Amino acid sequence: MSSEQKKEPKLRFNCYLLIEGLKDVQKALRPKYRMGGDQELVPIPATSKAPQGALAFMGAGTPRTPPWAEKLDAAFPGIAQLETTPYRMVVFLPVDSRWFAVCFGYGSSALDWDSIEANFGLRLAARRFAPESVQELRSRRIDVTARTQSVSVPAGGEIRDFGVELEGEFVRKLIGRLAEDEDDRGTVVAGDSVIFRAGIDLHDVQSELSQMLEDVRSGKVKGEFSFVDSLVPLRRSESIVNELDALVASAVLLKDESLSARVAKLDHHVLEFAPPDDVHLEDVDHFQVSNRGKDVQFTSPTLSELRSALGQVGVRRGKSFLNNVRVQAFSGDGTPASMLLPLRQWLIFEGSAGALRYIHTLGRWFRLDEAYTTKLDADLAKITDVTATLALSDWNEVWHEDEYNRRVESDSPDFLNCDRSLCETEDGDRLEVCDLLNRSGYLVHVKRYNGSQTLSHLFGQGAVSAELLRIDSTFKTAFVSLVENMNPEFKDVASQAAQRVTYAIGVTDGRTIPGGLPTFSKVNLRDHAKRLRLLGAEPSIAVIKLV
Repeated sequence: MSSEQKKEPKLRFNCYLLIEGLKDVQKALRPKYRMGGDQELVPIPATSKAPQGALAFMGAGTPRTPPWAEKLDAAFPGIAQLETTPYRMVVFLPVDSRWFAVCFGYGSSALDWDSIEANFGLRLAARRFAPESVQELRSRRIDVTARTQSVSVPAGGEIRDFGVELEGEFVRKLIGRLAEDEDDRGTVVAGDSVIFRAGIDLHDVQSELSQMLEDVRSGKVKGEFSFVDSLVPLRRSESIVNELDALVASAVLLKDESLSARVAKLDHHVLEFAPPDDVHLEDVDHFQVSNRGKDVQFTSPTLSELRSALGQVGVRRGKSFLNNVRVQAFSGDGTPASMLLPLRQWLIFEGSAGALRYIHTLGRWFRLDEAYTTKLDADLAKITDVTATLALSDWNEVWHEDEYNRRVESDSPDFLNCDRSLCETEDGDRLEVCDLLNRSGYLVHVKRYNGSQTLSHLFGQGAVSAELLRIDSTFKTAFVSLVENMNPEFKDVASQAAQRVTYAIGVTDGRTIPGGLPTFSKVNLRDHAKRLRLLGAEPSIAVIKLV
């Protein structure tokens, strides 16, 4: 193309795949935006330039004054008169035997999410992205932290250069480029929808979506993205969703509700109050629970404080409060730090019955594919269980970790307590090598099970110390010297350390390790065990009985 020629204009198309079998595409709109609704979107006639069968709907929201204009009006009189109007447009585009909703402006907020095929963009990315083409990853952990992470990669880098594992996180969005993108669609944003740049000819967009649909139907998932296809979204209309809601509601209120047999047998792994993605806790001073005109504030984002607030606003039983009760975060000056959202969007949950796992996060239910969990459990079964070999002492629940480690050393001459004994690295950092050193060469790392957060620290500690003992001579020398000063009998053991690494976990109520761990902890353990094997170390686990 010569420099005189103009480049074809392009738009960003935000495309959602509708569920199969939806006969009336207007049902893909939320009721208030359908024909006859109080904010109905008006149909827009199409010309011959639109693909045959395409339907367009458009509407305008209520004009509002921007918050910044209101606040600056005293200094600059008159700007509070400014108003902005949110416009939304949805184009329903027929593609092969399916329909896509192509959204502009605030169009996506008009969609009924039960009519959308969740994860379509992610499933496309799992087949068409190469790991090295991922420019940004946004994910949410399924653990007590419910932490959202966003990792951006500079040009020429790879996501794993930053120590981020694609597998094992609850990936919500991937941003990158399609492999072999001859049409130069640019950066593609993949989530529930797929967002890409294309020329304004909707026939081309229709053709591109047809290829994407075929890729998702028949393309092979790249191994690094296998976790994407393993999370199966559940629709609100499914009976199991109502039953799971009842289970979560009873757990939140600590009520012994009558539950169906299939959910009553679920083991609880995670239940926590967890702010949505767009809430930054550093900006939050307090939270407010609202129910039927009553408002109660609480400051700490914990389940116990939430329960107290729910009791004060009059929530008693049933599951309707998950939708009816609203929660909002506020900053120190009283301005909202979040939207006013139903309580369910502030809760995470995971429960399991054998290989069957249900996960609730971001206000939605998912089932983890049984084949995935079966494979995960099979991988974890390869990690040696040395509970009987080490015969660690029982752990009295009133003891802190440091006291437990001292008790183990006093109970058995086969253990040396290295807890809180730090060794210097060649970079000048000071790190703990292990909690207990066993005479047979096991580097034992000890933690009481309090959820995924504590285990993440445990697994990471074991892998980091083993790696440093192998590559950092300063660290290794410091450890041998430390052990010799503490007990010369263990000097030779210390000099051969990093051959065996044991994760010793204190549990109650007969919880099995690793089978009874939350999914994220299982994946995390598998990843660190793989890392240890690559270092030439043998990973193992040991169960400590809490009494």
